[in-house]
Amino acid sequence: MSERYLIVGLGNPGRRYANTRHNVGFWVIDELARRHSIRVQKQERKALTGEGQIAGRRVILAMPQTYMNLSGEAIRALVDFYKISLEQIIVIHDDLDTSLGTLRLRGTGGHGGQNGIRNTIQHLGTQEFARVRIGIGRPPGRMAARDYVLQPFSGDDAITAQQVIERAADACELWLKSGLETAMSSYNGDVTSPPPPPPPSAEEELAIALRAHELSPGDPRPLEKLARVYRRMRDLDAAAEAYLRLAEIHAHAGRGPQQRAALEQALSVQPGLIDVQITLARLYEAHDDSKRAVQRWLKLAEYHLKHDATANAQQALAEALRLNPQHPKALEIQKTLTERETSS
Repeated sequence: MSERYLIVGLGNPGRRYANTRHNVGFWVIDELARRHSIRVQKQERKALTGEGQIAGRRVILAMPQTYMNLSGEAIRALVDFYKISLEQIIVIHDDLDTSLGTLRLRGTGGHGGQNGIRNTIQHLGTQEFARVRIGIGRPPGRMAARDYVLQPFSGDDAITAQQVIERAADACELWLKSGLETAMSSYNGDVTSPPPPPPPSAEEELAIALRAHELSPGDPRPLEKLARVYRRMRDLDAAAEAYLRLAEIHAHAGRGPQQRAALEQALSVQPGLIDVQITLARLYEAHDDSKRAVQRWLKLAEYHLKHDATANAQQALAEALRLNPQHPKALEIQKTLTERETSS
């Protein structure tokens, strides 16, 4: 998967719609582009895009040019072309059912009648993507919603709208820096509420976790925090080491499931830890979990195949077949190894 993050603002293209309530998603993209000197001018995949750095992340800012109701076409095209995972996408849109000045970040959910989100869910085939809902309130009196969303803000509403746009841009920056949960806890709410205190930086969290581990080396909680912070900082070697120390603590305390879970986490950041792969497979087997043992042997076999270590791959495969001689994945790897031997 790509290392890029995709921030999409929904709206309608053209001057006619530029200042309307329906285009607040575009406004947030404009604000982020202004702050970080990103030119959103490239026409591609039915969208206007610009690429740059925000909060240390490589980011694509995008404004679909399909009109609101077909926004998902552009989003899916960008996701497929740049191979962006769902966890690295956030979509910004207006919301009639949220009061003006209120921001709502969510990691999943339905479309709530918002046709751009409806089309995005349809084209991505899932509701599991982050979104920023910007409240524009309900239309007054008997005005139709379709007319209301295509009108500009005026008076005090225009001031409130600008405040919430800036807050939405702040939320997107924090999402990139610290993840969705932190952004949700910091920015969900009304712009008239007092701003939350800034979250601690990764370096500050690291210092706190290191000190806690130093004071209580046998407590698993500081190590869990350390591992998460190291992952956030992309220091995968240190993260893996923290998970391995955590596994040792759980093993010493006789907490087998937690030990195995910690080893799994270590391998998720450093799959090249061969000894850990073998240890974990044997632990699963010792606890009568042959299914997970087979899966772990097969992951090891695939790792060796990827690195052209054929003999090691055969050894790992033999362990998997010993436990389940008819496992489809094992038979597939066996076929691959046979074909390699034949062609060599």
